Amino acid sequence: MDQPGEEYYTADEAFATFRGLSELELDKLGRIASFIACSGGYAPPQELINESFIRIAEGKRRWPTNVAFLAFVGGVMKSLATDGDLIPEERKLVRLKQGLIIVNSEDLEMVAANDDCADLARKAQLEQAMSKLQAHFAGDGEMEMLLMGIEDGLRGKDLQEAVGVDAKRLEALRTRMNRQIEKLANESWAAEGRP
Repeated sequence: MDQPGEEYYTADEAFATFRGLSELELDKLGRIASFIACSGGYAPPQELINESFIRIAEGKRRWPTNVAFLAFVGGVMKSLATDGDLIPEERKLVRLKQGLIIVNSEDLEMVAANDDCADLARKAQLEQAMSKLQAHFAGDGEMEMLLMGIEDGLRGKDLQEAVGVDAKRLEALRTRMNRQIEKLANESWAAEGRP
């Protein structure tokens, strides 16, 4: 979403930047798309890349001048990852104990949802906390990529590469995230009447 006073590149400038990406940058973009698709996205990686550039070229998604290009495209792909229009019709979304998955319609009858109440409550609590973190860091490409990496279970060098930062910057991002988690925990405990 556009922020008041924020400056943006034109759609032509964004598209020219895409066309000028090096092989290394294109490879990184592919890894980001795969990462997003594997960490809860339902659309396939190539579809995420294609659709994000269609929306960027049409001017529906604007590139802020203060955001790195790959982080911007990663954010666009993340927002498109669960877009129902990008999921083929013959596939269905099913909620399982391990989370949400996509299955082909012919396999739908073989899938049984077997969540128990404790798992559902714990999952709802975690999803609520993650939603609050995502809302707080919305628009911050590095923090958004960090949260996606953590959700996907990435650590160390893998997490650093997924976010696209060096070790020192990753540690700074983790510190910011931990401070926000602590703030959310304190607010939650206060609401429950705990000290």
